[in-house]
Amino acid sequence: METFASKDVDAFSRIMQFTPTLRRAVYEAISPKNPQNSASGKNVLITGATRGIGKGIAMTWAQAGASGIVITGRNKAALDTTAEEIKNISPDTKVLAVTADATSPEDAKKLWSEVRFGMGLIDVLICNAGVHFESDDGSPRVGDIDPERWFSVLSTNIFGPHLHTYNFLQQYLSEGKAPIGTVVLISSGAALFARPGGSAYSISKGVNARQAEALHIEYPGVRAFSVHPGMVDTDMAMAPVRHMAIDPPELAGSFTLYLSTPKADFLRGKYLSVNWDVTEMEARAPEIKEKGLLKLTFLNAKLGPGGHPFETAVL
Repeated sequence: METFASKDVDAFSRIMQFTPTLRRAVYEAISPKNPQNSASGKNVLITGATRGIGKGIAMTWAQAGASGIVITGRNKAALDTTAEEIKNISPDTKVLAVTADATSPEDAKKLWSEVRFGMGLIDVLICNAGVHFESDDGSPRVGDIDPERWFSVLSTNIFGPHLHTYNFLQQYLSEGKAPIGTVVLISSGAALFARPGGSAYSISKGVNARQAEALHIEYPGVRAFSVHPGMVDTDMAMAPVRHMAIDPPELAGSFTLYLSTPKADFLRGKYLSVNWDVTEMEARAPEIKEKGLLKLTFLNAKLGPGGHPFETAVL
């Protein structure tokens, strides 16, 4: 693919742009230093927060003065280090670090029990924990990979977010109340295209987008989004485009701050990218709503009672 070989670091990001401006660094509208994005009074839970994107998100919420930050991951030492860094940034923020496997119902139940008694209600859930294939070439095809290993990617990337979303909702449903708050599912640009060796990952990230859409229509009080975190230089970055992975993890963190504010209500249930300028999207809010833009689709056709509206000239 020509884009992969390009020396232009924006080449791959540009082909997935919705707004004219391509953002690859934190800017005023989403900055944790912007008073409109203050996290004061909010408790946030971030999965997969020991490194990379998840850790960057946690640090951003600390900079915004979150009242409480819950971080999860499988590496206790890394969790403790992240918790200490959060406290260094925001000494007044209450931090709870809990070791947990993203796909374990038992771990999830224990985690949310600890959260309820140690932190209280979670206002914002950010499901970041996810996996790609770990292999020599990084892209094993269907038929070249053990089926259980293929399905393990879906288990982590789909069932993991579902477990935490379920427990987030149970904060309210268990008491007969209507759920409120914000849920952000970290998706990927891979949700928008298919490539050899990327079937499990692309499918799982596409499901994340559908999960956000479903949550939006099932619970009107919950603000749900799926978000492509940009091209960040993590262990999951593909070798052919690693030189293009220049987005800082804090960009995703700042984007989630913005999504937790009323200004982002017009984007509820949508698939979004941190590279898209939020001010330019705000200017197109009526169009986004009227045309139902930014929803995941798999048919390049307009379906309706009369069928696809073919142009006479085409026939």
